[in-house]
Amino acid sequence: MGVLPLNKLQTQDILLTKKLSVAREPLPNSYDVTLKWPECKSVISIRDQSNCGSCWALSTASAFGDRLCIASNRTINKVLSGEYINSCCNGKCGDGCDGGYPEKAWKFIQKNGLCTGGEYGSNEGCQPYSIAPCPGTKYCSKKDNEATPQCYKDQCTNNNYELSLQSDLYYTTKVYSVKPKMEVIMNEIIKNGPVVAAMKIYEDFLYYKSGIYEYTTGSLQGDHAIKLLGWGEDDGVHYWLCANTWGTTWGMNGFFKIRRGINECGIETRITGGLPKL
Repeated sequence: MGVLPLNKLQTQDILLTKKLSVAREPLPNSYDVTLKWPECKSVISIRDQSNCGSCWALSTASAFGDRLCIASNRTINKVLSGEYINSCCNGKCGDGCDGGYPEKAWKFIQKNGLCTGGEYGSNEGCQPYSIAPCPGTKYCSKKDNEATPQCYKDQCTNNNYELSLQSDLYYTTKVYSVKPKMEVIMNEIIKNGPVVAAMKIYEDFLYYKSGIYEYTTGSLQGDHAIKLLGWGEDDGVHYWLCANTWGTTWGMNGFFKIRRGINECGIETRITGGLPKL
């Protein structure tokens, strides 16, 4: 978990310009960005937030990396740094490992840019993730979050990376919220790539392994940001295909399906995206 909820006073300040509605196009019954753009590193990469409420930063970095690869027709094929957002937007986008706002993460990228950075121990990119995964499978069970990593605003933390941070930054030209309507969200994904969605997490979701998730039992655990990257239908049940930030040992190698079109766990309410600057 790690998404901070919006209250009425925050909504006008934090929500992005206006809810974008893309032109309507014929929609396929199923769509999967990992099959459409399998060469894009970010698309097939599953993040692991570990014991840090950085889902808001990791999901935004992941979705932006996907969109950058798609918009450039694979010529810019990078895994972008959730570490940089989580540490350097701390205090502006929320509270780092104690949670943040995807909306403000997109704005941070628009103003400051985002450098590259792979998973913990990957030695990939300018600022790889610095918090080690929790031991075992499923999800982190420790009560207290790790401390938010120190911000290195002007330098790479990976000493083996060949570029300077200043020459490794990618920007958005526009950031926006997407109307909370199923067809609009689907059109947005086809046209521009994956989006970031916020959802409510209940206890039974922690133990998800496969199939189409629908809340059944357990208490509310908090709000969570995920990447929404496709959709489909199984046995007459419509679903969204999503990437979580709990590593590849959780769910379906880090991915999950959830009921589509009924705003299951609020997943269709708070959708955000951004257009890359090429």
